[in-house]
Amino acid sequence: MNWDDLKYFLAVARHGSVRGAAKSLSVNHATVSRRIRHFEEQLGNRLFERTPNGYEKTLLGEEIYSEAFYLEERLSSVSRKVAGKDKRLKGDIRITVPESLGEELIMDELAEFSRLHPKIELELIDSARPLNLANREADVAFRICKDPPEHLIGRKLGELHRACYYSAKHQRDMDGPDWVSKTPWISWSERFRRPVGQIAKDYPKFQIRHKMMSATLQKRACKAGMGVGILLCFAADGDSDLVRVPPYTSESKYSLWLLYHPDLRTSAKIQTFVQFMYHAMEIKRPLLEGKAYKG
Repeated sequence: MNWDDLKYFLAVARHGSVRGAAKSLSVNHATVSRRIRHFEEQLGNRLFERTPNGYEKTLLGEEIYSEAFYLEERLSSVSRKVAGKDKRLKGDIRITVPESLGEELIMDELAEFSRLHPKIELELIDSARPLNLANREADVAFRICKDPPEHLIGRKLGELHRACYYSAKHQRDMDGPDWVSKTPWISWSERFRRPVGQIAKDYPKFQIRHKMMSATLQKRACKAGMGVGILLCFAADGDSDLVRVPPYTSESKYSLWLLYHPDLRTSAKIQTFVQFMYHAMEIKRPLLEGKAYKG
């Protein structure tokens, strides 16, 4: 039995769709469909039922999934232990990071690390999904969470603060007596339309109007003067096209962690990378925590 067949099978089983599996494996969906079809032909049995809700495992599929999952864990364990013994400052480091963090927070640091270590190649996976570090879906994760999984090690880089911002180009609007009553919030979705916490108390009168499920789009909308957005401070405080809205409240919403698997604690390139990023993010902690705003 070909391990690659099992790898494609596991991806479809986990995601419940060919498209989701293809994205996780960084291949096109036609490749995944072809591999699953070939695997089923080899076995002479169907492994999935194609339903309106996605791919559902058959009885045989469930049995193979249990065995393949165990095999994947063992192979991943061997791979991690071998990687952990690597004393060379060369090779690949796979880094998973939400797109906004990669673009707004750490790209300059990644560029500097790359200049310092020209034999190390960085592979960025721009995903907010918590990739499985035990299975080597990534080596290092920048993860936004309250408490990281117990099987991973690393360090909290800081608290991510957020605040209310408006377009600097339209800043004079804020002097108008009816600005608050006429200016809308830019919210996320129907479920998360209104802010909560201290921000909700300090800004109770803004009206809900727009919904955008993208931090990048929200930031662009704020710049254009479409309304007031609640943005992460590290992404907005250094942007001259944005200003904070009085009374300039910022509040902690998330924690940012840098995590990796314990088996990689003796890998020279992983340790070099995480120590570099620990130091770099300590310098940026005031920006993370909303303390760098000049007003």
